[in-house]
Amino acid sequence: MNRRYFLSLMTASLVATASFSVQAAPYAFEEGIHYKKLPDNARALVAKGTVQEFFFYGCSHCQDMEKPLKEWLANKPKHLHFEAIPAVFQSPAWATLARIHFALKASDQLSLHGKVFELFLQDKARPKNQEEVADLLAAKDKSFNKAAFLKAYESDANTADVTRAAKLSGQYQLEAVPTFVINGQYVTDLPMAGTHAKLFALIEELSQK
Repeated sequence: MNRRYFLSLMTASLVATASFSVQAAPYAFEEGIHYKKLPDNARALVAKGTVQEFFFYGCSHCQDMEKPLKEWLANKPKHLHFEAIPAVFQSPAWATLARIHFALKASDQLSLHGKVFELFLQDKARPKNQEEVADLLAAKDKSFNKAAFLKAYESDANTADVTRAAKLSGQYQLEAVPTFVINGQYVTDLPMAGTHAKLFALIEELSQK
């Protein structure tokens, strides 16, 4: 499999385990090699220290990022604000899976985030609608609140969240997932950074700019 999850693959089909306390890591990062700076018209106005991860539930590389990301989040500098955003492009599958994420978030069930990856990657599930998604998640976790999930899935707020995710995916000129955007203007990913430790050290460094 290619090292990045390219859009053509996504349209066709749906680690280091050490602590990531990396503030003092002696890495030298270069713009254009380890990260890119977005042009003025592609940047978003966000608070300094904002880290946005763009992912897709049908992406194995995004699933692989989950463990090191969680370890880093447990030790990240306090000034950083992290937001996971499902990438949304033209294929309907992107918007559908984004709605699942935002429904889980709105219904306070993001603990099932990892189960959704399993559903589409390991189980190869292809649910036809939100009812089938809910039934599959209920089978995976008996504490799943189906009614709350479906209410959130069908809400206007969910539609607004997906619209925002689609806008940012295009505005940030995303080419692959998982991708990290820092302070609304710096973009990097694992292939650019080289290793997980370097990636999170880079994110911390860029967050100070």
